[in-house]
Amino acid sequence: MRKNWKNISLCGLTFILFITGKNIFAMPTTISSPGGSLKVLFQVDSEGKPLYSIQLNDKDVLKPSSLGLIRDDQSFDKSLTLEKTSGIEKVEDAYTMLLGKKKNCSYQANRCTFTLKNSAGRIMQIIFQVSNDGVAFRYAFPEVSAKIVSITREQTSFAFAPNTVSWLHPMQPGKTGWCRTQPSYEEYYTIEQPVGAPSPEGEGWSFPALFKTIDNIWILICDSDVNESYCAVRLGHDSAGGVYKIAFPHPEEHRGKIDPVSPEITTPFASPWRVLIIGQKLNTLVESTLMTDIASPCKVQNTGFIKPGRAAWHWLRYGDNSATLQVAESFLDFAAKMKWEYILIDANWDKFIGYEKMADFVKKAASKNVSVILWYNSNGPWNDAPMGPKDKMHESAIRREEFAKLRDMGVRGVKIDFFGGDKQATMKLYLDILKDAADYGILVNCHGATIPRGWQRTYPNLVTMEAVRGMEYCTFEQANADRQPQHCCVLPFTRNVIGSMDFTPVVFNPRIRGVNLQTTLAFELALSVVFESGVQHFGLVPDEYSLMPDFVVGFLQNVPTVWEQTRLIDGYPGDFVVIARKSRDKWYIAGINGTDRKKELSLDLSFLPAETKATLITDGPERSFTRTALEKDAAHRPIVTLQPHGGFVIVTD
Repeated sequence: MRKNWKNISLCGLTFILFITGKNIFAMPTTISSPGGSLKVLFQVDSEGKPLYSIQLNDKDVLKPSSLGLIRDDQSFDKSLTLEKTSGIEKVEDAYTMLLGKKKNCSYQANRCTFTLKNSAGRIMQIIFQVSNDGVAFRYAFPEVSAKIVSITREQTSFAFAPNTVSWLHPMQPGKTGWCRTQPSYEEYYTIEQPVGAPSPEGEGWSFPALFKTIDNIWILICDSDVNESYCAVRLGHDSAGGVYKIAFPHPEEHRGKIDPVSPEITTPFASPWRVLIIGQKLNTLVESTLMTDIASPCKVQNTGFIKPGRAAWHWLRYGDNSATLQVAESFLDFAAKMKWEYILIDANWDKFIGYEKMADFVKKAASKNVSVILWYNSNGPWNDAPMGPKDKMHESAIRREEFAKLRDMGVRGVKIDFFGGDKQATMKLYLDILKDAADYGILVNCHGATIPRGWQRTYPNLVTMEAVRGMEYCTFEQANADRQPQHCCVLPFTRNVIGSMDFTPVVFNPRIRGVNLQTTLAFELALSVVFESGVQHFGLVPDEYSLMPDFVVGFLQNVPTVWEQTRLIDGYPGDFVVIARKSRDKWYIAGINGTDRKKELSLDLSFLPAETKATLITDGPERSFTRTALEKDAAHRPIVTLQPHGGFVIVTD
């Protein structure tokens, strides 16, 4: 009987079998986004290897790229047969973020699950979800078994055309750098380099990784929903031909040989998501919430203690020995004047202030409507950083006892430093800290740390993470200050896309610790909006209060740190960026210039209501600010001049 093949379809595309010798393989099965422009093509080739490719508007995003896992007991990367392909399942979700770039988030995607069988008859599934702004996929083993097995290798790759360019962050080897605290995600991104070059340190590239194809399609790659059952991953060292492969952490990370590199699992099991945010324009990436869309929902039952805000901070200007009561009192008065919610007391407060006096200080701060955040060293034996408090955060019983003490003192948050690793054991440490902190109503800021991997949805008491070569580096040597303008114009398109980033911005003094800053005053002011962080730690000091114009003081007293909506207005990685963020009924629009050339921008603000009035703050003569009222019509497409390494902010009335 002759069949009508046109009427046979799976996942929205004809599925045709071919026989070649003993191998059965299929034409690619397509999963399309709800809007239809983004497509994933999946197939198992003649050798039984699973492959996928991606297209946007019928243009290649990824060439056929490999998939699969290798376990210590089974291989699931070749000699596989496709046993079942599910129908398309529509995925819809709506949730509220307590902090971040957008408050009310919604997610729509099409899901397709491919069930594969290896030569031993064991099953692995590959699950794809395709939304209008990207692709996410994960591996799953549905069988039930208490046997512990190791994932020894992941075969996931991302194959780009050779003419693709990249912005990539080099990974550092484990237990290197200052006091063996690497890796800490604190390097400079390479700028618009051709794909395929090996990584400079031999350890690959950390996430997020940014690419642009010859068709001007933008791709940001990361992983999300990482939990205790897996490690965080990176792109491997060797990417010959533009093919980047997933790699596991360095063996010496965290506790070295005590912790295995290969994640150990029991089944059923689902891996973290591999995430590709994809768009024809950069605004798709910058505005995307895909990293949290696919993360596990909030696991904190009582979220009433989670309050985003602004913080005064002494260490940036005065260093490791500045956690004294005298300095703390000065910054507390400053925070109160600026109407900021927090003050961070950094390293060695236990030595210079102590618990008893700190308890009194916390009470005094509360009387001025300022809450206290305290610094901690993460370490057990995995780093040599000497600052304290030490040995309080790495074991659950000790940590919970410390959190109980802090709760009773009235301390609102902790900054925990020097994690140094991405192994499965380190992922467990991060999440255990967040769980324990939530039990005691404690906010968490991680420094010397990995990137946020969707965790701010799951544990919103994670108010921010460093994982960036932040402002502190500008205090170390002149070369860092010289690179800061360009560096700051890369981060909104890379690191800050995936979650809150504690860069510790805004320094008005042109000279800090013997280093001359290259940015203007308005550039620094703009960073308070350009960079998103649930708690924003400012680099200003009390002496600067009287030097700021009243309108700048007013701006910093009111600038939010949590946003209802974010829009990219214009920009290019490493060149310049203009971002608009909405809080309640106000829009805050800010731009920075990463080049040493003056830029004149015509800003498309047509999204604002017709009767909008606004105030522009930009650079004035001889390192000063200028304030200008924008007429209601001009507010829709004002011409703004950016000085070399300069900036601006606009606030609607």
